[in-house]
Amino acid sequence: MRMIAINVWRNHAFEPVVALARAYQAYGRYSVDYRIGEYDDTLMFGSHQPADMELLWIDSSRYLENISFEDWLAWLSLRVRSLRNISNSPVIVATWLGHASQSEQLRAMLEQVPAVFFADMQEVCNEAGVNLLDLRTAAMAGTPISNPAQPLLARKLACHWVPAATFPPIKVVALDLDNTLHAGILGEDGIPGVQLTPAHQTLQLFIKSLQQRGIFIALVSRNEREDVEALFSERDDYPLRWNDFSAVEVSWGDKATALANIAKALRIAPDAILFVDDNPGELASVVAQLPGIHTVYATPDAMQTQRVVEHYPGLWRWKVEADDARRVKDMKANAERDELLKEAMDPTDYFRSLQTELVFRYDPIDQLGRLADLCNKTNQFNLAMRRFNQAELADRMARHDACVVSVRMSDRLSDSGVIAVIVAERQDGRLMIEELCISCRAMGRQLEDTLILEALRGMPVLSGCTDIVFCARVGPRNQPAFAWLSRMLDNDKIIEDGFYPVPVVRLSNFASPEGISLI
Repeated sequence: MRMIAINVWRNHAFEPVVALARAYQAYGRYSVDYRIGEYDDTLMFGSHQPADMELLWIDSSRYLENISFEDWLAWLSLRVRSLRNISNSPVIVATWLGHASQSEQLRAMLEQVPAVFFADMQEVCNEAGVNLLDLRTAAMAGTPISNPAQPLLARKLACHWVPAATFPPIKVVALDLDNTLHAGILGEDGIPGVQLTPAHQTLQLFIKSLQQRGIFIALVSRNEREDVEALFSERDDYPLRWNDFSAVEVSWGDKATALANIAKALRIAPDAILFVDDNPGELASVVAQLPGIHTVYATPDAMQTQRVVEHYPGLWRWKVEADDARRVKDMKANAERDELLKEAMDPTDYFRSLQTELVFRYDPIDQLGRLADLCNKTNQFNLAMRRFNQAELADRMARHDACVVSVRMSDRLSDSGVIAVIVAERQDGRLMIEELCISCRAMGRQLEDTLILEALRGMPVLSGCTDIVFCARVGPRNQPAFAWLSRMLDNDKIIEDGFYPVPVVRLSNFASPEGISLI
């Protein structure tokens, strides 16, 4: 079970939520050491100690009784920036406001500070139709938050807010078919006989919506493949269509093997998959063979299954970026790229046929969210495993002796969005590469050398350096990054944790393949 530490800065009681949140945390297989400070309206952050996350649990009404909203917003901005100066950890500001326009102003203010998120308590309660406040019990409870609101906020905190700020995200939801996406068994009931209940229809609509968040959908079923294809072709009432699945494994084989195949096809690790199945024995078998994979039991009540999936830690996102929606389409285009590569007579023909374009940006402060996602989501081509967050990236962008470069990729098949990030700092005439990440979607396109070396060549801090030093740390699955470094070093030896210099002249001697537009 994972253990994290959270500093809690508050001006009203947080303790009632702690007790309720623990059960949801256990469901998410993590526990929290809450370091709860004294009531402090001034938010001085005294006795600060390093933590995985900072939580501001504040009652805004205590301030707004005495000062205007605009003055409070300006003061809170200063306090959040003060906290950011002493902590690079994600910050969640959990509070509520009386008007939606004020909430939007607060959200906009917080988005200006890297890795700071607004947890809108009022929004959570509005969605559930529950009163957030109960002033009758405020004096006795130490908080105006009502009893009905507390479990809602505990669930939101433990299942959405904390995991989205601190944990690697779930990237794939893999679903069984029979008695999961519909009621009944296709092989026994036939296509007309399986039932799409209203709850199953709503579940399918929810699953389909995950694609807009950049989450892949996969199908794992023990059936005849032609029967399943015919089902999705003939049942017009099914919201999910065959083409919605980014990977399909339909056979009579082992489901753990099927899920491993899905992970390989989508170039992700099994621990980024959430598997939903109605057979507890099947779930246990999968977990035994693929440790780290996430599982959910699909109950006969599809509405309940949907609630469990919706609240599975790691599936919810603070914000949906434009690159998220592109991800599913881009991965599907990889199959066509692979075919073009097999048929191409030489690399130039291949790149020209695709109209490949790489765009390099240096210290792009407007891409902080995407770059932090890359640092934290990328496992296979992640050379240093530093896991920079938004605050740390913003710090490097502001320094004269450091640089962050992003690489955006597109071709005629799809816009892949920002697919690579390199973080570097200059030390004694050397360029130290602190972090080097490439999205798994961009791997295998014969572009690793071009996007890395061209990105380094344009770094202002490279001027006058004699060596480029790559920081390498062995991770569970970053062998592709190590294979690239080994090739760059002309070294067949196994690379271990350490620092590996490459002469800058290597950049001068590198020529990008023809047919690629570099911008």
